[in-house]
Amino acid sequence: MLGRFGRDAGSLLGVEITPPFIRLVQLQRRRGRCRVQAWALEPLPAAAMHNGWIGDPEQVAAALLKALGRMERPARRVAVALPGALVIEKLISMPASLDEQAIAEQIPSEAAQFIPFSLEEVALDFQVVGLDPGDPGRRQMVVAACHLALLEVLEVALDATGLHACLVEADHHALHRALPVTDAQRRLLLQLESDALVIHEQDAGPMPLRRELSLGGQGRDAQVLVRAVDRYLLSVPGRELPGQLLLLGDAALERHMPGQLQQRLGMPVHQADPFRVMDLAPGLDPQALAAQAPCLAVACGLALREGDRCLV
Repeated sequence: MLGRFGRDAGSLLGVEITPPFIRLVQLQRRRGRCRVQAWALEPLPAAAMHNGWIGDPEQVAAALLKALGRMERPARRVAVALPGALVIEKLISMPASLDEQAIAEQIPSEAAQFIPFSLEEVALDFQVVGLDPGDPGRRQMVVAACHLALLEVLEVALDATGLHACLVEADHHALHRALPVTDAQRRLLLQLESDALVIHEQDAGPMPLRRELSLGGQGRDAQVLVRAVDRYLLSVPGRELPGQLLLLGDAALERHMPGQLQQRLGMPVHQADPFRVMDLAPGLDPQALAAQAPCLAVACGLALREGDRCLV
């Protein structure tokens, strides 16, 4: 099953493989709080990736080993993010009387209705998200699917490093775990990676909304980003404007970016910091972590994952 590489519980090493970096985060739970044990960023050669995912497992493994070398006693059990654009997700409803085994047996026939390729080539998983608001006798669940080849090439890269993937999930689920909504204020997450902008809405129900917008090689000019955000906000008539924007991804490391966007958009723009309320292990540099925090949100969300279930 997709995402079920093992049933180990406990602290996992969060791993995100997204150009231009491999990003690692190790956390530890202590007395009801999370403590940052270690993190690492390692440049990822462009030739190592193909169509947004691992193209050359050997190059990815080499970068992973360098990143691991910067961490003291990193965990070998890992949670890995798949780019959301490579994952197909659909919200479905099934009778509440079905147990997990019965659900698992029915999922393939449900998935066959919306997956555009053979089920033999697909990794599937599901997660129950609650009762169906339209029928209390049914439960809603998110079905997630990806091509098996994506997991196979990941496994090759991890095997070369001695890492074992216990969990795999779409990056937007990890992101929402790392940056939970703590008040009623509506906000958007702006994830700027490479030449694409990904916009995430956090209060859109059981399936997070994610839209990826190509910047067409126009770079990270603030005005380009403002136009992209304006088009998104105006794409739905009557859409409620967000109270703030959180900026993450490698572009968020550019200190001038939040201020430029805030001035042009006329709303608060802040760098995302998933570690804001966490403790740090002795010897870690809080200023260095704060500077790189916007780039580590997905890896942090992966490291926060508990249990043996996951969506892609």
